[in-house]
Amino acid sequence: MANQDSPLIRVLAWLAAAAFLASWFLPVLQEVPGWMAFRYALAPLVPFRDAGNSSWEDNVPHVLSALTNVVFVILFGLWLARQMFRPGMFVRLTLACLLLNLYWFVLAARDGPRLADLLYGYYVWMAAFALFFAAAVLTAFASRRTSRTPTDGTPS
Repeated sequence: MANQDSPLIRVLAWLAAAAFLASWFLPVLQEVPGWMAFRYALAPLVPFRDAGNSSWEDNVPHVLSALTNVVFVILFGLWLARQMFRPGMFVRLTLACLLLNLYWFVLAARDGPRLADLLYGYYVWMAAFALFFAAAVLTAFASRRTSRTPTDGTPS
């Protein structure tokens, strides 16, 4: 088990959770709070208003990005319960979520001057994933450092 008792790791993880929770209520696009953006992203699977009529090339990243929210909640729950399976896998999953969510930035840039359409809710959401990734990296380093430390009665 990694050293989650580090104050820095705890602060990063709790800041990530606070940012994640706040992002659900902050505007991501004009008149679209985070929870609604989540619903729009899932529209190809579960219809929501007029969303989900994009091509499959856009629908797949939309759904995967929406699912990163589920992964965030599960990983945070595992971190909170101190039940992280392998710190290296924890790092890889948080990095994959962070990179997948950059798709919205790419989509906004691809569609022209719409980059300004992304509001601060999106950036708070991305900050949550970045903070949690930082906590994951520090947890993995702490785990690696403590796992290689010889203990009494154990040859080094």
